[in-house]
Amino acid sequence: MKFRRNSLPFRISLIFLLTTLLIEGVLFLLLYHTLLGERVVEEIDRLESRAESHANVLAMSFDDETIGHVATMESETDTKVAITAPDHSILQTSNRFPSALATLVRTEANEGNADATTVLEDDWENEPYLAVRAPVESMEQTRDGYVYMFLPTEIIHGISHRLQIRFLYITGVAVVITILTFLLLSRLISNPIQLLRRATENVLTNPDELTLPTSREDEIGELARSIEAMSLELSRLRKERNQFLSDLAHEIKTPLTYLQGYAEIASKPQTPASLKEQSIQTILEESQALTELVENAFQLAQLDENTFTLHREEVAAGALCEDLRRVLSTMFRVTPITFESRTACAMEGVGLHLDRNRILQVFRAIGHNAIEHSEARHVFFDMTLTAESLCFTIHDDGKGIPDQDLPHIFDRLYRVEKSRSRRTGGSGLGLAIAHQIIRLHDGTLTVESDSAGTVFFVTLPRH
Repeated sequence: MKFRRNSLPFRISLIFLLTTLLIEGVLFLLLYHTLLGERVVEEIDRLESRAESHANVLAMSFDDETIGHVATMESETDTKVAITAPDHSILQTSNRFPSALATLVRTEANEGNADATTVLEDDWENEPYLAVRAPVESMEQTRDGYVYMFLPTEIIHGISHRLQIRFLYITGVAVVITILTFLLLSRLISNPIQLLRRATENVLTNPDELTLPTSREDEIGELARSIEAMSLELSRLRKERNQFLSDLAHEIKTPLTYLQGYAEIASKPQTPASLKEQSIQTILEESQALTELVENAFQLAQLDENTFTLHREEVAAGALCEDLRRVLSTMFRVTPITFESRTACAMEGVGLHLDRNRILQVFRAIGHNAIEHSEARHVFFDMTLTAESLCFTIHDDGKGIPDQDLPHIFDRLYRVEKSRSRRTGGSGLGLAIAHQIIRLHDGTLTVESDSAGTVFFVTLPRH
C-alpha cells in the first residue's frame, strides 16, 4: 500500500500516531517522577524512622556498648550511621564510614532544628547521600548527643535507571502497537477512499458500472450511497438529455423536410397556381411551427441554466381570473368543445406577485393539450381561494391519460401516443415548460386522470 504525504488517510494516521506518542511521553514522565518521588519520600521516612529508633535506644542507655551495638547493626545495611556528642563530635560510626560524611556531620551541625528529627539532605539527584539527624535525649531531658543516618543516593539512581529501562520497554511495545495501528487505520481508511476515488473517476464514463461499499454502516457507507445515488441520477439525466437531443433533432428535421419539399414544388414553373398557393401556405405553417419549437427549446435551456427570467408584478386575483377565462374561452370558441367557467372571479383585495404573461402561457399549454388530445366534449374552469393560495382547475370529460403515461406527462418531448407525429401531436414541450414556470412561481402543477376525464390543478401562493 503506497502512502502519499498529502493524502487524507496518511494525515489522519500520522496525527493519531503523533498524538499517541505525545500522550505516552507525558504519561511516562508523570509516572516516572511520581513513582521516583514517592520512593525518595519512602526512603527519607525510613531513614527518619531508623534514626528515631536508634535515638530512643540510646536515650535509655547512652554508653559505649549501646553506641557500638547501634553502629554494628548499621554496618550490615546500606545505610551509614554516625553517633555524636552534644557538640556534634563523632563518637562512633558504622563500618566503612566515608570521610566525606564526617565532613558533612561537621558542616551540618548547626543546620535545622536541633531539638527534633531533621532532614539535612534530600537532593538525591546532585548529592551522594540522603541525610537525617535525630537528637538523643535521656530520661532526665538532657541532651546526650545525636544520631546521623545516611543513605547512598546511588540506590535511588539505580531505582531511577530500572524505571527508565522498564518504561523504555513499555514505550517500545506501545510504539510498535501504535505503528501497527497506524498502518491498520491507514488501510481501513485508505482502501474505501481509494475505491470511492476510482469509482467517481468512472462516473462520467461508466456510471452504470460503479462498485461501491454501500453495505457499510459508517460515514464511508453513507458517502458511497450518496455517490451511487448521484451516479444513477447522472445516468438518468444523461439518457434523458440524449433522448431529448435525438427527439429535438427529429422534430427540427421534420419541418425542414416539409419546407424543402414544398419549396421545390412551389419553385417549379409547371406547378399549378392552386398547388403553389397551397405549398406556400404549408411553408408558412411549417416555418411558424419550427419557430415555436426553437423558442420552446430555448426557453427550456434557460430554465435548465437558471437564466429564465420572470417579470413579476402585483396582479389582482380577480383580474387574473378574468384574463384566464377570456383566453381559454377564445381558444375553445373555434373548436367543437364547450367551455364553461364555474367561478365568478369576484375577489376584492386579493393580490398575487407573478409574471402575468407566463401564467397565461401555462394555461394556453393546458388548453391546447385538452383541444388536441383529450377528445372531450366539455371543459370546465374553476378557481378556489384559500388563506395561503389560489387554486385553478381545468377539468375535461375526455378519454383520460393512461396510468403508465401519467407520471411522464410533464417530461420533455413526451407523447402519450407514441405513434403520433409532430403534425398531429405538437412538440411535446408545452407542458414541460408550463410545469417549470409554475415551479419558479413557488406553486404546483399536478394532474389527475381516469376514464372519466383529466383534471389539471394549478396552485399559486398568495404571498
